[in-house]
Amino acid sequence: MRRLWNTVRWSIAGRLITLALAPTMLMLVIVNGALYWQSLADASADAQDRGVLIARSLAEGSRYGVVSGNTFGIEQTVSGIFAADPSVVRIAVLDGQRRPSVLRQTRSQPADVLYVEVSITAEPLNVDTFDTAGRTSGQAHAGPLGYVQVSVSPTPLAAKRAQRLMIGGSLILGSGLVSVGLGLALARRLRDPLVSILASIRSIMAGRFELTTGGEAPGELGEVQRAVQAMAQALQLTQERLEGQVHARTVELRDAVERLKAADDEKRRLIASSNAMVEDERRRISLEIHDDLNAALVTIRMHAAGLASAVAARNADELVRTADRIVTLVDQTYGRARDIVRNLRPEILDALGLAGAAEEMVRHFDAPKGECRYSFKLTGPIPSLNEATAIAAYRILQEALSNVSKHAHATQCRVTISPLDVGGGIRLCIVDDGEGIEKAPAGTGLGLVGMRERLAALGGSLTISTGFGQGTTLEVVIPVGDETA
Repeated sequence: MRRLWNTVRWSIAGRLITLALAPTMLMLVIVNGALYWQSLADASADAQDRGVLIARSLAEGSRYGVVSGNTFGIEQTVSGIFAADPSVVRIAVLDGQRRPSVLRQTRSQPADVLYVEVSITAEPLNVDTFDTAGRTSGQAHAGPLGYVQVSVSPTPLAAKRAQRLMIGGSLILGSGLVSVGLGLALARRLRDPLVSILASIRSIMAGRFELTTGGEAPGELGEVQRAVQAMAQALQLTQERLEGQVHARTVELRDAVERLKAADDEKRRLIASSNAMVEDERRRISLEIHDDLNAALVTIRMHAAGLASAVAARNADELVRTADRIVTLVDQTYGRARDIVRNLRPEILDALGLAGAAEEMVRHFDAPKGECRYSFKLTGPIPSLNEATAIAAYRILQEALSNVSKHAHATQCRVTISPLDVGGGIRLCIVDDGEGIEKAPAGTGLGLVGMRERLAALGGSLTISTGFGQGTTLEVVIPVGDETA
């Protein structure tokens, strides 16, 4: 019931009518109920009093008839009582031996019957008698001449009282209906301004601030209407100001995004150009070292070897040892120069291609003295790559393996190169069982940034899967497209 009460959509008129009518109807029910129960009690008391009065009246008027045996007058009196009072159910006049002289009763005997009995006494006789002492004896009294029995029912009296209550309730109900009519008229006059105010508020909630209201209501409702209109005007001004600010901020943000995009493109072009310049410089240095330094070292070695042979023929042991040291030093310098050349310019790319160069790099990292074992796998023939793409893939693999050897503390590292199934290109996957990226020093982040920048210049992508104690997986995708040689 409470849920139903809460879900009913009450209008203002309904609320006002309920407020006006509900107390009236409740009061009508309570008052009429109390009066009805009180009328039942009063009807019983009135019926009892009426029975006593009728019995006494009949007892006073029935002496002569009972004594003389002429009951005609008594019967007429009883008939008049029955005709005048519908509450009388039974009247019986009995003689002194309780034999009925007059008896009349209704055909139906109700259940709520009140019984009254009054004795018919003789009137006292004033007789002057003298006793032997010469004193007056006083009044003489006779015994009961008969009895009058009267049975009455309070039902007719209660019915009359209920009828009067119904008439009174009808009058009250009529006045309540009149009040309802007046309440409806007043509610209609009150509802129209409120409906206009609610429509204005709904329009404001929907974002429409140009209000079209009817006539202004008098009193407080008119003040509310004016306040709503003023609020709508203020909100409209605020909305226009905010829209202007949002538009200005949007333009500024768009310009900032465009500038940032231009700067990012410029940065990528700069990084690509820097990488190209670095590779060109490395090529030049490697060529100089290879052509000049290595050639000089080879010449020095040949001279040192000749010197050692000449000195050995003359048995100059110290000169032999010095010459041998020169040869050893030259061999070490020559090997170091070749390592420098290999790091500056991976000549193996030109000789073996990316797959062979990657396998040779993995074999170089898989040195017996290291704690981590490295393995290489090629799952299929990879497409031909131009010089820039091959060098970028080689440097990315070099940086990844360097990070594994320095920071991962891994025991196993697997390198896999496979061709892409769709669109052409290669996939480079480096998997280790180390500590994960979270445990790596902050410096390795720069290496990852360099990888991403190289890949961005080629249109590739880098995916990192890692977790604490779960190792790291780097998946590099490099599309070939127009970059193929």
